[in-house]
Amino acid sequence: MPTFHFGTNLKMHQTPAQTRQYVQAVKAGLSEVEGVHQCQVWVIPPFTSLEVAAEEATDSPLVIGAQNIHWADEGAYTGEVSAGMVKACGARFVMLGHAERRTLFGETDEQVNRKVLTALRHKLGVMLCVGEPRAAYEAGAGHAYVAYQLQMALQGVSHPGDLWVLYEPVWSVGEGGMPADSRYVSEGFENIRKVLIRRFGREGELVPLLYGGSVDELNCMDYAAIPASSGMGVGRAGLRPHRFVSIFRTAYRAWQAVQRNESYIEVERPCA
Repeated sequence: MPTFHFGTNLKMHQTPAQTRQYVQAVKAGLSEVEGVHQCQVWVIPPFTSLEVAAEEATDSPLVIGAQNIHWADEGAYTGEVSAGMVKACGARFVMLGHAERRTLFGETDEQVNRKVLTALRHKLGVMLCVGEPRAAYEAGAGHAYVAYQLQMALQGVSHPGDLWVLYEPVWSVGEGGMPADSRYVSEGFENIRKVLIRRFGREGELVPLLYGGSVDELNCMDYAAIPASSGMGVGRAGLRPHRFVSIFRTAYRAWQAVQRNESYIEVERPCA
């Protein structure tokens, strides 16, 4: 059976002490989930909490990632962090191209590409975020927009390595975000897979595809049941450790049922 991927980006939340408590609580909850060691469960804390998160995640199924890196290994870039720095703090992968980085901080496709190349050179896994803004979605050009983003981000990348693609439509992210219809997400995955296969050949068939955008207890099963889905990322719903584990457990059960060609409808849904 393939690997189920699930996790959360903590964004600008939590002090190191709070992150330590959070990871401890998540670890305790995950220890009660059968088969969790066959999954890749991840947490992406703020930079200041990376080291304590990695320390607490030792000997657990949790994988710790960083929220961003600069493309340079060092230099006069006040306020930035390098791939070597986050790796030294225990990060095993880095999330790049997040919608908030693109929209709030003006990060361009070219900059995302430079960061992808740097992360892969440093043997860091890459969670590459792509997603169309509301205007492109409403114009019916969402999938074309994402295909272009993906092609630009992967310029110069000859092998995918440890690459995952997190599809997060911009209109579905953050407060006021609207969960995407699972059929639309399925079409989005098909679109992304075609781009990956054109670039990497058969290796492109193996890149995990995840969904992110207003995931909660009520819709996680529908996203997990998408045939091309390798998992998902949760946002606000992941800030409370017990809720994070509850959604993971439900989504994983639904995903397992689909992998066994069984119905996921009868999987018990937790209360929000």
